[in-house]
Amino acid sequence: MGFIDFLLGTTPEKSDVQAKANLAIPYYQDTFSPFQSFGINRGDAMQVPAVARARNIICGTIGELGLHSYNEITGARIEGRPLLKQPDPALPRFVTMCWTIEDILFKGHAFWLVLEVGPDGAPTQARRIDPTRVTFTTDLQTDEILNGFYLDGNLCPANGVGSLIMFSGVDEGLLNRGGRTIRTALELEMAVSRMAAEPNPTMVIKNSGVDLPPEQVSSLLAQWKIARQQRSTAYLSGPLDVTTFGYDAGQMQLTESRLNTAAEIARLCNIPAWYINAESASATYSNVSQERRSLVDFSLKPYMACISERLSMNDLSPRGTVVKFDLDDYLRGNPLEQIEVLERMLAAGIINVDEAREEMELAPRGNESDQNDTATARELNIAEVVQKVYLGVDKVITSDEARQIVNEAGGNLAVPGPNFTTDTGSGSNAT
Repeated sequence: MGFIDFLLGTTPEKSDVQAKANLAIPYYQDTFSPFQSFGINRGDAMQVPAVARARNIICGTIGELGLHSYNEITGARIEGRPLLKQPDPALPRFVTMCWTIEDILFKGHAFWLVLEVGPDGAPTQARRIDPTRVTFTTDLQTDEILNGFYLDGNLCPANGVGSLIMFSGVDEGLLNRGGRTIRTALELEMAVSRMAAEPNPTMVIKNSGVDLPPEQVSSLLAQWKIARQQRSTAYLSGPLDVTTFGYDAGQMQLTESRLNTAAEIARLCNIPAWYINAESASATYSNVSQERRSLVDFSLKPYMACISERLSMNDLSPRGTVVKFDLDDYLRGNPLEQIEVLERMLAAGIINVDEAREEMELAPRGNESDQNDTATARELNIAEVVQKVYLGVDKVITSDEARQIVNEAGGNLAVPGPNFTTDTGSGSNAT
């Protein structure tokens, strides 16, 4: 359906859409969105420190989290998913995930190119593709993608190697909806740069005498600029006079303006302002765990859901399995808090010592109750053997043989033992 047909109200042909229903993916695309007039490109946006820091916090935090597949009913972890462990064989998983999250954050969608599929047809390797290389056509009435995706102008297959996996975002993307604010921040950065090069207000050198040729005027201005970079005191002679107008950095309130713009960018990225130093208050050591939970709940979860739920769909994962991010290490907190929680779980009998040590990433020490039971049984066995052997010494076996039997039962007696002799005449023993 073309633009003229849309204006004339021509009914689109539904048969073409239905024939390609397997390639159609629901996607919101506002053709007449006012955001298109205020968009900004990635290169300019990343020159703003607040944008770069917000991007690195969101993408870096999510990229470091592990991805695992779980049984939807039992919750048991399923191993052996190479697409989750390292999607791109040429890049670390962290790098692939960081750029994928950035595409969703900046552009509103991301794409993976399927490199390899398994026996069941599900992708096992994929590579992140720049969204600017992908084009598609949508139906204006159904908001469905028609025909499929085009990579560098070439139509991609619907599935298998060479097909594209699309991760849809929750909005139009930061570069579209936040272009005006980011451009304001960029202009403030340029103003600061100009102010750093020319720290004084705008100046005019007035010549009340004979006009100078253009070459001498250019040379005079160049020498004036070089001299101001070396010293703040100036000297003029003859008919030259300096007039200043405009405002200095303090009067322009560049610092306050940049701080306010950084706070607006934090709102655009949906992260706390103190994360990008946009306010004076900062997190303390005692509330780091709570701040991390807040960051996950209110900032990171939408992007995490875009990734995990797309990877959980039936074309990428077996039925009955779901993909989730592993937040245990990130939300674990400091060691003191973790020990306090483990002590309460031990006292309540929820876990044993070995399980607590495993949570602290320590080697298991073994169940102490089992060790104590084993030691007690060994001691009882030795006592029983000693009692039986005592009755047969000098009657059936010698004392050294008795000591050897005790040692075999777990004792620790010297063999041969002390040599006792019996003096039957005196009725006393002597050594």
